[in-house]
Amino acid sequence: MTDTGNKTLLDLARARLVVHQAGQVRTCLEALNDGQIWWRANEGSNSIGNLVLHISGATRWFIGHGVGESGFVRNRDAEFAEQGPMPKEALFAHLDFAISEADRVLSEFDPARLQDTTDRVGRSVSYAELIFNHVLHFTTHAGQIVFATKLIQNDLIHDVWKSTPMN
Repeated sequence: MTDTGNKTLLDLARARLVVHQAGQVRTCLEALNDGQIWWRANEGSNSIGNLVLHISGATRWFIGHGVGESGFVRNRDAEFAEQGPMPKEALFAHLDFAISEADRVLSEFDPARLQDTTDRVGRSVSYAELIFNHVLHFTTHAGQIVFATKLIQNDLIHDVWKSTPMN
């Protein structure tokens, strides 16, 4: 791939993660109260709050640490163990910190290095794969958050993906 193609791909990944997907999650958090954010359909499911902590931790780990070498130490189990209700302002703080870090790391990353590899996330992987996989991972959980929000409050949000900026 050319340097221009690498830059385009990196810019698209950054826009999807930092603007579009994070915007969908923010829209959902804004629409719900603390009790709704921590509601679980059953003992085997996660709350929206857990998913926000999870995508925040994963973003800091895979993008901040894996790509940006931040030194972040992740406690994945704690992301799912939290029962809440952690106030949504605290969830916004976790999300905003992770997304700000990802925005900085991805905007400063040299596109010519996308095929270089790193083992900072526990296995050898190219930066392209690391970034692409994380965007997909974040997108999956953002979709779960949107779906759960619609289950909790019928007609609360409509076609959130259409109203969220793409870049």
